Amino acid sequence: MFQLFELILFSPIGAFLFTGLQKALYAVVVVADCDECGFNDLGKLLFGGVIAAILAGVTISLLRRRRKDKQSSVFVSISNSGRDDDA
Repeated sequence: MFQLFELILFSPIGAFLFTGLQKALYAVVVVADCDECGFNDLGKLLFGGVIAAILAGVTISLLRRRRKDKQSSVFVSISNSGRDDDA
């Protein structure tokens, strides 16, 4: 698994993706830099992030379920409805 990761990372596309990820992380660090934030503030931010992740997951699940319900599906029954029960 590590060899596959290494091959992807050293390929031109992998290097481009890694550079993009690195630049995005630097941007997040610069934007989120908070000198007056204490430990309690960081805990609130973490809790807010967890709540946001849960809400995003529930929303995506509901949207996928609605999209799945809108698609027409054909129900196929495996039981024999015209069976005689004389025996």
